[in-house]
Formats: sequence, structure tokens, C-alpha cells
Amino acid sequence: MYIQELELFDRIPSHIINEIAGFAQEENHAAEQVLFRQGDDADYLYLLEDGQVAIIVEGEKRVVFPITEPGSIFGWSALVEPRKYTASAEFAMDSKVMKLDGERLLRLFERYPHEGLLIMRRLAGIIAGRLMESYQKLSLAKR
Repeated sequence: MYIQELELFDRIPSHIINEIAGFAQEENHAAEQVLFRQGDDADYLYLLEDGQVAIIVEGEKRVVFPITEPGSIFGWSALVEPRKYTASAEFAMDSKVMKLDGERLLRLFERYPHEGLLIMRRLAGIIAGRLMESYQKLSLAKR
């Protein structure tokens, strides 16, 4: 998977994409491995390349969001204060992810504020979609 193919980075100049690709790291993970836990320091933004990740929100009720589509983004807390993961991530099957250092991305956004704002707006859209999905799941669970 190539970074420039992701909607989050669509129409971002190639020199910026090349910088991001320079610090992107691919990782393979086994099924049932926990990648991070709710409340952990959020250091990395993740992109699913292959497999499936369960995003788990613990509270009064446990809510699970499956991430199954290649190119899906999770771990967005690495770019948003207070930079703590708001959910846990556990692999539902053997999977491959690309991880991006959140601190390096934020520094890059400071150097390229126009592109950084565009990426953060797209990220906000992803977060808003997941929030709506969580509202729907919680609403259905109360019935």
C-alpha cells in the first residue's frame, strides 16, 4: 500500500508524501495481539494494510468497532491533544499495519501548515464518522 493512495493524503504534494514515507514503518502482528490500550500514550497513527483490528471502547458497556478495510486509519489520538489513546486496539487476525510517528507528523504539519490543515480536516471527518457510528451502536444497545 502506498501512502499517496490513501484518502487522508490525497492531493498532498509528492515531496511531503516522500517525507512521510521516509519515517513510515510496516509491522506484522499476530491475531489477539494488543497494539495499544485505552489511556496509553498515543505515539503512532496506524494504517491497516491487511487483516482486521478491533477498536474497543471500555465503559459502562463495551463497544467494539471492527477495522477491516485496507487503508483504514486508527490511532488518530497520536495527532490530537492530550495524545492518549481513547480506545484499545487488538488484532482480530494476523495483520499488517503501517505506523506513522505522531510527533514527526505534527512537526511536518508545522512546516507545511496548508497541507497539515487539509490532512487534519480529513482526519476530523474520519473521527466524526466513527463518533456517529458509536452513537448508533449505543442507541441500539439501549433498546
